[in-house]
Amino acid sequence: MEDILTESLENYLKTIYNIILKKNGVRVKDIAKQLKVKNSSVTVALRTLATKGYINYEPYGIISLTEKGHEVSKKITEKHRILTYFFSNILSLDKNSSEDIASKMEYVLTEEAFNKFKCYIEFFLQWQEANPNWINEFDTFCKQKQIQDAD
Repeated sequence: MEDILTESLENYLKTIYNIILKKNGVRVKDIAKQLKVKNSSVTVALRTLATKGYINYEPYGIISLTEKGHEVSKKITEKHRILTYFFSNILSLDKNSSEDIASKMEYVLTEEAFNKFKCYIEFFLQWQEANPNWINEFDTFCKQKQIQDAD
């Protein structure tokens, strides 16, 4: 079977990973509650993830990640974390917007683009240490830009 994950399956995998980190185990009802979906929807996704080799799953049992699933989950979670950080701490968007945008972007961002993005964030964090007033300058720039764009 082809080894491509849809955005939805990536979201399930990320959710499984995060629940395991918190609770050391995960069941269908935990995933359904977290994602606000029906148990039957979770079961369909779990069967697909198991077939693709990302999880170990037996009905009514504890779900665990395979080595492959663990590695992919870590990458997805890292992408989400870094994107969320960027939108909330660098662009000063609210937490909910940052989470939502990160969830949408993490799926479409290629590995090459994400690696460049990570380098940019690291560069920016080093640069901001030498320029502690950057946020005020950025806010001023954005306000001036909005005024110019309105004209």
